Amino acid sequence: MPIFQYRAYDALGKEVLGSIEAVSVREAADRVKKEGLFPRDLRVQGLHGGALTRLRPVSLNDLAATTRQLSSLLSSGTTLFDALTLLVNEEENVSLKGALIAVKEGVAAGSSLSNALEAHPDIFPEMYVRAVEAGEAGGALEGALLRLSEYLDAKARVYGKVRTALIYPALMVIVGAGVLFFLFLFVVPKITAIFEDTKSTLPLVTRALVAMVNVVTGYWPLLVLAAAGLSFAGWRVMKTPKGRGAAQRFLLNAPFLGKLFSRFYMANFARTLGSLLNSGVPIINALDMTRKVLHHSVFDEALTRTVREVTEGATLSASMRNTGAFPGILTHIVATGERSGELDKLLLKSADNYEREFEASVERSLSLLEPAIVLVMGAVVGFIVLAILLPIFELNQVIR
Repeated sequence: MPIFQYRAYDALGKEVLGSIEAVSVREAADRVKKEGLFPRDLRVQGLHGGALTRLRPVSLNDLAATTRQLSSLLSSGTTLFDALTLLVNEEENVSLKGALIAVKEGVAAGSSLSNALEAHPDIFPEMYVRAVEAGEAGGALEGALLRLSEYLDAKARVYGKVRTALIYPALMVIVGAGVLFFLFLFVVPKITAIFEDTKSTLPLVTRALVAMVNVVTGYWPLLVLAAAGLSFAGWRVMKTPKGRGAAQRFLLNAPFLGKLFSRFYMANFARTLGSLLNSGVPIINALDMTRKVLHHSVFDEALTRTVREVTEGATLSASMRNTGAFPGILTHIVATGERSGELDKLLLKSADNYEREFEASVERSLSLLEPAIVLVMGAVVGFIVLAILLPIFELNQVIR
């Protein structure tokens, strides 16, 4: 098992250094807390020279690559233990390496791969473990792992495109806000002070600018505190089930954003459920795990009802239609899949379509958002320039 070195505080606030052996980061943190300490930093001892390497999260790409490599090794005839040994030696992500070491030790002790993976929920989610379990039961573990890697790749591709597309608009907003804050705090006050010294009647636009500058320069600490307070309050509200549910419902029903979020969740729903069914997971378990993956109040209620009705004998398509949370096209495709016995394949095809629609919608939205940000920033800068130039023109006319 990997050895974790920790930095923690005791009940008196004194810093304590030590090491502990555990199979995962979560277990190490729990064991440190049981000793009456409050962990501040956990690091796992690397396998190269004993150096400490700071942990970093296991991304979808990391997990997909490892899963695909394991599938390839098993398909080539390599035993599970030898395949895990090779993966441990090649893995660069220290968090994933530590988990793989523990999984290998569990397999060596006689545990199944799914049971060994289940001890690390912070790295291997439940749907991953259940898909592996179904693959083991059906004697097609390498195929289940390959489908899991494809599922993780698809999710990583969608998330990656969204993050990449949002970088430029976010950067524009941050830079624009910083420039405006600098102008209002340091540049514009010096210019407006000149106009105030003239004791002349200023244009309405200039008076409005002077008022805003006085508020920003005189109360900027309070404004920062108010913004921080509102952000913290919003974060606290979003932590509650009611607050998170209200925000999720609002976004799902918003005039423009609603379709965007709906396509995202439908792609996630179809991809997750289709992958689980394709791996041999029973439909009730697959629906319950899909509900947990979506983690959305609307679909949580809908899928809870669906699980209950399917358990009672209803068809999946009829139950989905009764909830009103799924589009008619998707329920029709599910009904077709139920009749043809190819529900998993049709769900995966639907996921591809929804992902393409979602990606196209994101690109269109951002293509409109970027010029909108430029226009807003241009309007603000134009307001400042107009407010400064108008009194200058009036002063020139008085001098003449």
